[in-house]
Amino acid sequence: MKTVFHVSDGDDEVLDAAIRYAGGIFSDESVEIEAVAVVANASGIDLVRADSAYAEDITELSKGDVQFIACEKSMQAAGLTVGDIHDAAETAPTSVGVLTELQDEGYRYIKVP
Repeated sequence: MKTVFHVSDGDDEVLDAAIRYAGGIFSDESVEIEAVAVVANASGIDLVRADSAYAEDITELSKGDVQFIACEKSMQAAGLTVGDIHDAAETAPTSVGVLTELQDEGYRYIKVP
């Protein structure tokens, strides 16, 4: 099974939950997870900033089966460039587009929180 977590809120509790969910889903023995994606947009883009409080978590999770994706439209709105985004994060033109593509590829959608 593949899961995509959608993060569009930059509140610390929401960002904490996103990291916790992305890593924790692999410890749930009731499901077999083959891949996880975390899509960040709107103020949730703060999750994948290079200077994010979650940078070390993102580095570790991305070494496994967790993919981080930043919405370019949200980056532009926040005045961010690719250089401001964590090296492990990819970018996509829009969050709506990448979420649609991932769901078409069989990813199950979960909104955080």
